[in-house]
Amino acid sequence: MIRIFTFVCALLTMSAPAFAQFELTGSYAPRLYEDYIERGPGSDLGDYSGMPLSDEGRAKALLYTSNLPSIFERQCLAQSSMVFQYRPRGLKIWPEVDELGHVIAWILGGDNLRGETKIWMDGRPHPSANAPHPTGGFSTGKWDGDTLTVKTTHVKTAWIRRGVGIPGSDQSTYTVHITRHDDLLTVTTVQNDPVYLTEPHVVTRVWQYDPRGDQSEAGICVTANEIPRLEDTGNVPHYLPGVNPEADHMIRNYNLPREAAMGYAESLYPEYRKKIKSVYTPPAACDRYCCGWIERQGRPGGAPNLTCNDGGFKQLIPGRKPNPASN
Repeated sequence: MIRIFTFVCALLTMSAPAFAQFELTGSYAPRLYEDYIERGPGSDLGDYSGMPLSDEGRAKALLYTSNLPSIFERQCLAQSSMVFQYRPRGLKIWPEVDELGHVIAWILGGDNLRGETKIWMDGRPHPSANAPHPTGGFSTGKWDGDTLTVKTTHVKTAWIRRGVGIPGSDQSTYTVHITRHDDLLTVTTVQNDPVYLTEPHVVTRVWQYDPRGDQSEAGICVTANEIPRLEDTGNVPHYLPGVNPEADHMIRNYNLPREAAMGYAESLYPEYRKKIKSVYTPPAACDRYCCGWIERQGRPGGAPNLTCNDGGFKQLIPGRKPNPASN
C-alpha cells in the first residue's frame, strides 16, 4: 500500500505544471564590460553602425540633435519598456503570486522614464491591436527550460540607441529571453519594427545579482528650462534633411563605409567584413573612447601606449607613456 501511494504521488508530481523553472527575484547591478559606451555616455552622434535601419528610420535619426531631449515636453516623456537594454541602471525583479503561492506574473521594475513591465504567466492573450499602449507595454511569458521567454507588444515609441536618435516605433514587438546563471542575469531582446527597421534588432546584456543593490523605483522627473533661448518660442531643435553635420562622423573619423555607418542591414553579417577587407583602412590613432572597460576602472588592459580618453573623462594609465599621435 505504501509503495502504491508513493507511486501515485510521484505521478501527480510529474504531471503538475511548472509554475517557475528558476528564481529571478532580486536586484541586479549592470556589468558594462563590453558595452559601457552604449549604456553609459552613449554612442557618437551619427553612429548608426550595427543597426538594420529602414530608409524611414535613417531619415528620422538624421533629424536628431542632442538638445532635443532638453525641451520641456520631452524631458519626462515615457519611453518603451525595453529601453533598459541601452541604459546604465540596474534591474529589480519580483514575482506576483496568487493565493496558492503560484507565480502569475514576473515584474521588471520601472523608473521615472519607464513603467513597470509585468510579464503575465497565466496564459492570458494579448489585447487588441487598438488597445492603449501603457508605459510598460503588455507582456506574456513562458518557461523554456531555465529561460523565461517573453512576448511584448503595445509599447511606447522610443529612441533605441542611447543618445543618437535611432528611433523605434510603437508598432515594435519584442521577444525577450531572460536567463539566470548563478548570480549572472542575461537578457536578450529581439526587436521587430515594421516602421524603422528592416530586420530584427538583437541586443544581449548582462547584470549581476547584488543583494546590497538599491534598484528602487524612487525618483521623480522634474522639468526645467534647459535651453532659455527656446522658452515660449514653440521651436523644436532638429536638423533639416541633408544638413546634419554629424552625418559623416563615422566615415570621417573611423573610415567606415557609408552603408556601415548609416545602418544598412548588409553590414551586420560576417560576409560584409570579407567584402570590405581589401578597402578598409583602420584609423591611425584613437582620439575618443579609447578606453576599454578595464582601463576605465584604472587597470591596464586596453590598447597599448594610448592615453585613455573617454570623452570628458581623461586618465593616463599608470606605467604607460603617452603616445604623441593620440589624445
